[in-house]
Amino acid sequence: MAHSKSKKNGQNKRAITLGSTLSYLSTLGYKVSNSCLNLIEIMGGPRLKVALISYYYQQPSISGVGIHVWNLAKYLAHHNCEVHVFCSSTEDGFYKENGVLVHAIGRVLTPSMDDFSKKRLEYDLFESEVVKEIIRENSKRRFDIIHTHQGAVTKAAFMIKKVRGIKWIHTFHAIEKLRTMKLSKEERQFKDLISWIENTVKYSDGAIFVSKDLFEVGKKHYKLKSKKIIPNGVDFEIFNHHPITVKNVLFIGRFSKDKGIDILPEIIDSIMGIKDATFTALCPYNALGGELRQIRQDISKLEEKYQGRVKIIDRPLDQGVLKELYKDCQVYIQPSKYESFGLCILEAMAIGRPVIAFNVGGIPEVLGDSGFIVNNTKQLIYKVKELLSNRRECVMAGKRANKRAENFDWDIIAQKIIKYYKEVKNE
Repeated sequence: MAHSKSKKNGQNKRAITLGSTLSYLSTLGYKVSNSCLNLIEIMGGPRLKVALISYYYQQPSISGVGIHVWNLAKYLAHHNCEVHVFCSSTEDGFYKENGVLVHAIGRVLTPSMDDFSKKRLEYDLFESEVVKEIIRENSKRRFDIIHTHQGAVTKAAFMIKKVRGIKWIHTFHAIEKLRTMKLSKEERQFKDLISWIENTVKYSDGAIFVSKDLFEVGKKHYKLKSKKIIPNGVDFEIFNHHPITVKNVLFIGRFSKDKGIDILPEIIDSIMGIKDATFTALCPYNALGGELRQIRQDISKLEEKYQGRVKIIDRPLDQGVLKELYKDCQVYIQPSKYESFGLCILEAMAIGRPVIAFNVGGIPEVLGDSGFIVNNTKQLIYKVKELLSNRRECVMAGKRANKRAENFDWDIIAQKIIKYYKEVKNE
């Protein structure tokens, strides 16, 4: 049996090598017969050359989009794609990581989230550099697919598509003009940036929605050539099942009203009424003024009041450290008012933690029957207290969650995306 498996692996390697060689000869202008091209297809086809564009990428990241792209790139490379990532960074750089070629584009400005003009100019400059960099790289190798993430980068893809004719796919991680309705006054000033999506994404060759809910909403707002539902994934190499050991409640999310940050003080205060209970929140603070600053002050007062029991982490963490936060909780909560998917929910499920979340967006699709859906803050607090007092129910719910999370393994998700790449490429 072992010999048979070894023989099959050897055949696969030879197939990949032959397919890549024939494909390379074709790109150099040599005539490759149809029979040879068919052979390439039978043996798995030539390597797909993919350019991923995302403002956020490098770890640690405050953005779920950045984490998504980081994992997608890694798993595409695992499946023999040639992957280039074009992302923002503190300085220019080029390096290889996890088999992925990363083109880091340095920010000219130091962004301030309360300075709209700087942020918009920074996005414009980033897109200009992306266009130049991809066109330069495309002259060395012909990209099969450009894949954009987040609305701030679609203009670059639109320009590259028009100039070089490369097929373009965009992933909707949210419908930004709907998400902004749940934001604070300070955050809503950025809603003008989404006009880039409205003006350009309709020219894409394909679109991916991370949930069925988002797909249905997206159909009403955008006329798209091709659409597909492919959810977010979770990396089981990092997030895997661990037993519950600590009576702690965990929340992870941006410091934003759409994540429910404004109701966090009420939740924390109520949980502190439970004997021996602790609370941890990872919510990187963006230094916005007004309403969000007041909420941060209220949370800081609770951290001081319940010293040693309430811990607020206001800096992003890489995934290895993030895993430890999930391990050190008994219950995970997600009081989001807008959530197209809920990546943190999926990570908590993979670790084997029961999740309590609001009934919004794509959350019910992710949880299925493995978690607890509530409709308001009062119900959420009640369920938290119930679970903290019943370790056995937490363990059972955690096992269901872990089992369901297996459907979202990044290895499975990456293969679905590759299949869609090929569909769009061949249209």
